[in-house]
Amino acid sequence: MRRRNFTVLCLFLTLGLAPSAEADSTTVGQLVSVAGAPSNQLYGYGLVVGLPGTGDQTTQVPYTQQSILNMLRNMGVALSNVTTMQPYDVASVMVTAEIPAFAHAGQHVDVTVSAIGNATSLAGGVLLPTPLRGGNGAVYGQAQGPLLVSGFAASAGGTSSSVNVPTVGSLPGGAILANTIPASFSVNGSSALLLNQPSYETAQQIADVINAAYGGGAASAISPGEVDVDAQGRDPMRFMSDVLSLPITPRGQAPTIVVDAQSGTIVMNAGVTLGPAVVSHGDLTVNIQTQNAVSQPGPFSNGVTVGVQNTVVSAKQGKAQVISLPRAATLQDVAAALNAVGATPQDLIAIIQALKQAGAINGAIKVI
Repeated sequence: MRRRNFTVLCLFLTLGLAPSAEADSTTVGQLVSVAGAPSNQLYGYGLVVGLPGTGDQTTQVPYTQQSILNMLRNMGVALSNVTTMQPYDVASVMVTAEIPAFAHAGQHVDVTVSAIGNATSLAGGVLLPTPLRGGNGAVYGQAQGPLLVSGFAASAGGTSSSVNVPTVGSLPGGAILANTIPASFSVNGSSALLLNQPSYETAQQIADVINAAYGGGAASAISPGEVDVDAQGRDPMRFMSDVLSLPITPRGQAPTIVVDAQSGTIVMNAGVTLGPAVVSHGDLTVNIQTQNAVSQPGPFSNGVTVGVQNTVVSAKQGKAQVISLPRAATLQDVAAALNAVGATPQDLIAIIQALKQAGAINGAIKVI
């Protein structure tokens, strides 16, 4: 079953990364971001109420109880005895949002709400008004409203079941910006384009494309991660719009193999190739079983009943499979060759690392 899953993954990646003129053609704006106008991240602490008994246990999460008391006190409600206060329909949460560049006061943005206590689910809850702050501590917006939670959790009699992550929810358009975050993309007609993936070749190619459209001196590659542009007396807004819309065909990406060791996921781009190699693949299984038993003494023997643990250890080594891998010049050929090994994803990770050490596979391995 795992082998079939890996086959589908590799074929999907092959179809998605198959080289074609249309797929490789893009625009300058998709390769860069404009300096002085980055996206901003906001955060805030708040309360979610109205939960159907899935909120924080306030005796174990004291900051939830304290937050409730502070809120009620600000509303003119004073409680003399809070030792018996155990509202299971309230949860403490962190609210986060990413604000795009040039967002202005009054605009709505999406927020993510995550539980920080021991609440089991946020489904059905409503976020109370929560100020959103920037890294400088200033308040730039406020979020509130009913949560959208895709996860589900249920428990009874010591047995629990959950689907996805019920302690994280979203609030589409649930925050309103109260202040405009300052941003500037041009100083005296000069701007800087920051490459999403720094590269000597790509930076110089972007500068050449801009100079070809507006003449020499309009752009210069300062470093692998920055290209400076000059409007040269043109309207900065229109000039930047036209520059980011210029078509460009970036050169092929460096061969890369990304490995997620936790999930066993392997992702390759179209530049990965495979040279001739021989792979011997086997497996070793160690099984340890423990059975608890009771030793009962014989009649009139004055013996004592004691517990006994019977442990059985067995090891089994599978027969190795020696497979000759042919030269693979395309990603589809690499997928077919690796599928021929018949190994699990975790075994394939070790095989790919060994092929890299042997110089049989072309591509840098990145482990995440």
